[in-house]
Amino acid sequence: MTALRITHVEHRRRTPRPFIDLAGFFLFFGISGVDHGREARMQRRFEEETFPHHVTVQITPALAPGRYRLDGLPEDVGGRPWAVRRAGQATTALSDDGWIAFQAWQHGGRRDVRAVPLAGV
Repeated sequence: MTALRITHVEHRRRTPRPFIDLAGFFLFFGISGVDHGREARMQRRFEEETFPHHVTVQITPALAPGRYRLDGLPEDVGGRPWAVRRAGQATTALSDDGWIAFQAWQHGGRRDVRAVPLAGV
């Protein structure tokens, strides 16, 4: 586990894209088949609707690129995978409850967390 400190937080709320399912349209005209990508689209839609808060934090010391769990944050926030693509920046998507818990944690003055690498992801 690596000890680190959050120095800056950026927040952006994403608005989900409209979801259009054309299966009924094609079925009406007698065109049927197996929709191989439907499960992945439904999972992506669930993620967009459930976790609309895109949060990026600056951390020191910089972590190597990869996916991490951040211990020391509230459970709703720390349990989500944090992706580090550029050294010093970690990004995740949070639910409304997770974002509120993160704000309360942040306003409590705490800034120290521990990074735990996620294996096999």
